[in-house]
Amino acid sequence: GNEVNIATLSVLDIAELLNRVDNDHELVSELFSIFKSVFPSHLQRLSDAVANEAPKQVEAESHTLRGMLLNLSAARAAAIAADLETMGREGKIAGMKEALTGFQGEAETLLLQMESVELQR
Repeated sequence: GNEVNIATLSVLDIAELLNRVDNDHELVSELFSIFKSVFPSHLQRLSDAVANEAPKQVEAESHTLRGMLLNLSAARAAAIAADLETMGREGKIAGMKEALTGFQGEAETLLLQMESVELQR
């Protein structure tokens, strides 16, 4: 099934990202820096919204995070954010905590991958 393929995909599609910014490594570094500066507060608000079972806030934060992640070519994390956004929109509290846990793991891996990309420069 799909699980194997998804699991082997890179969290961050650096080739796609570089292609989208005309191979501008400086811009990629800037994008990473901006993301790393704003991401923690968004993740905290999302975590709080899930903990407080506040679907509208879950929807709003997930939507913001999904956009940020798509801009970075982090499709898997964006897909999980999209799932959370849908759950929030539909008011589905069940499964939100699990989806958030998956998102947090994906985000952790993404941040590590960003670091390794920056170290390779």
